[in-house]
Amino acid sequence: MDTNSKKVKNSDILTKTLISLINVASSKTTNDYAWSIIKNLISELRSNHIFLKYVHINDIKRLNYNKSDITIMSNFNDIDSKKIGIVIQNIIDTFKTKMGTKAGYFFLTEFKHDVGEEFYNILEEMGVDLRLIDLQNKIYGWDNNYKIKEKSGSNIAYLEKN
Repeated sequence: MDTNSKKVKNSDILTKTLISLINVASSKTTNDYAWSIIKNLISELRSNHIFLKYVHINDIKRLNYNKSDITIMSNFNDIDSKKIGIVIQNIIDTFKTKMGTKAGYFFLTEFKHDVGEEFYNILEEMGVDLRLIDLQNKIYGWDNNYKIKEKSGSNIAYLEKN
């Protein structure tokens, strides 16, 4: 990982990612809906990624609709950034899927713009690939029998029958 990403904590990267997803989604739906998707996603992913126990989203009734609603304990910063990248990839992909047609064609482009170039570059270093998410969503739209898999250690992706 380069020096840029070493300066930014895992907690800051996840917070920026979540807020950017909510910002993009909030222009297409209600704030409550966008925040509830994030809150549910974090809960769902905890079973496979135990370190998400360090992440807490306020209850919908107590939301201020800003990053202060997301609490991430300092232990989260000790987790390998590649593992965090896998979770962030899952969050973005699942969030877009749960938004369905409300997400719109340019959702990932809008997310990339909102997250900003510095954070986007860090996300890429962590293994997050918006291009792969976009391709996978297009395939899901065309035929649910296939999934795009990325070949480990390369930029090659291939179709795998479910």
